Amino acid sequence: MQIWQSLSGQAHWVWIGFGILLCAMEPLAAGVFLLWFGLAAIATGLLLTIFPMSATWSLVVFAVLSVGSVLIGWKIYGSRSDDEDESFLNRRAHSMVGKNYILAQPIKGGEGFITVNDTRWRINGPDMPAGTRVKVVGLVDAMVLQVEQD
Repeated sequence: MQIWQSLSGQAHWVWIGFGILLCAMEPLAAGVFLLWFGLAAIATGLLLTIFPMSATWSLVVFAVLSVGSVLIGWKIYGSRSDDEDESFLNRRAHSMVGKNYILAQPIKGGEGFITVNDTRWRINGPDMPAGTRVKVVGLVDAMVLQVEQD
């Protein structure tokens, strides 16, 4: 407390400096949410310029603002569901379900191939001639697409 009393006239700068330091450390600590604590520290420093308070009260204010800023940060960034941002990286076959393609070769005996971009995909479905428009309706396994006539 002795240090606080000696800094009592400059305490707001200590909080603001601490907040800037935390915000600056955010890129160095991947996955850590120092930004929200840094913003809470800066807000505490700004409040100290308007309302002088003891060290105990400034810590209480910082704690309350930290919880609030982390909750706001979670609301903004953390509440996105994985379904909205689902990536098909390394799961290309899943990305084709529901899409339509034209058969370049016929399906015979329930099996055939389609070419999507530069990749040849194995397909299962009813026998159809080349030139038929098909829709991918599912996966037989990770690398075989199930199709039906569109």
